[in-house]
Amino acid sequence: MIDFDDKAADLKDDVGKGSDFSNSIVILKRRLNKIIETNKEKRKLMDQYIRNVKVIEDAFDQIKNATGISNTEEIVTTFIKAEEQNYSLQNYVNMLNTEFD
Repeated sequence: MIDFDDKAADLKDDVGKGSDFSNSIVILKRRLNKIIETNKEKRKLMDQYIRNVKVIEDAFDQIKNATGISNTEEIVTTFIKAEEQNYSLQNYVNMLNTEFD
């Protein structure tokens, strides 16, 4: 890893003892550290996203093996239709319960 303190000291010696330069180094170090932290956070988010995608892909593979349906879009369509049918049946049961009361 780069030792920024040593590099900054070398640059100060080359340029002189100007306070403007020292402040610039400090500002750049802070910016760099902030960028590094932001990149670490983004990397963690990307790693989590990749893990989530892997879990979803594995789930679809299990569904494909269990159902024999090889097309992912067909699986999604089947699930949506089943959900719509379940919703309709639930509404029908609720209506019957209301009429019964």
